[in-house]
Amino acid sequence: MHKAKQKKKFRIRYILLLVCLFYLSTTFLSQQKMMRRLEQERKVKEDKINSLNMEIAELQEKIKYADTPEFIERIAREELNMLKPGEILYIDKEKSKNKFIKGISN
Repeated sequence: MHKAKQKKKFRIRYILLLVCLFYLSTTFLSQQKMMRRLEQERKVKEDKINSLNMEIAELQEKIKYADTPEFIERIAREELNMLKPGEILYIDKEKSKNKFIKGISN
């Protein structure tokens, strides 16, 4: 009878050990899966940050260029049809795509 009790205790301990191992294994695997997912999310966010930083740098360059006399002159000539003092504007009436003609004829 004594051996039967020992076998029963051993069996209970063995089952408890298996349950604990199963629990630890599933917990470990789910944490590994979560870590991989979080690492992927971090990489995506880092890539987005790098992309946005590059876009910010490009926009800052455009802002710097917008303050230059060359940019202001280009806008004045192209969009406002302005000329420098003493300049003469020659218009080819045969070219219907000339934006100066469109601006003058309207």
